[in-house]
Amino acid sequence: MKPRAAGRPATIDADSVARIAMDLFARQGYGKTSMADIAQAAGIGRKSLYRYFATKADLVWGGMEPALQASLRALGTGTTAAGSPARPGPPISVLADAVAAGAAALPHPDLARARLRLIAEHPELLSHSHEALGAQRREALAYLSAAGVPQGTAGYASAAFIAATFQAWLDWAAGTDADPAPYLRAAAEVLRIPAT
Repeated sequence: MKPRAAGRPATIDADSVARIAMDLFARQGYGKTSMADIAQAAGIGRKSLYRYFATKADLVWGGMEPALQASLRALGTGTTAAGSPARPGPPISVLADAVAAGAAALPHPDLARARLRLIAEHPELLSHSHEALGAQRREALAYLSAAGVPQGTAGYASAAFIAATFQAWLDWAAGTDADPAPYLRAAAEVLRIPAT
């Protein structure tokens, strides 16, 4: 087989790069590891790395797309032609089911655990949570609104749901249990939406 010419690889396996980065962070420390270090260890150019991850924080916070997409599919956001939510049921229970479905869809739970542990250890990474979890917060708000929850209450409830389940993810990551779903469901159980 003819060796590949030097230069930018055709594609980058983002999970493989993340694993390499997590290993470097564990050995050298997050603050002492540069994007250049990660690119060199992954055998790719810095420009290629920056095409996929603009910052180290993006690299750590990445990889949750499969979980988000599975959650959205399970949630079935939006309304039916009659104006009712696409997925009926007690709103917080429906959200809990959706986030548990997302957890089940994670292709690499061990990598998610490593990322979450790193996030928990570094305030500068924790500070990215509002932005990184924005899509989930918006989808929870859309679902609650479609379920007929008043806008103000839906906003508070979606923010509380995301904060509670994020803490559940961190609690799961700190331990050794294989399945994060019980943590996520326990977090959702503490939330209540007042009757309107």
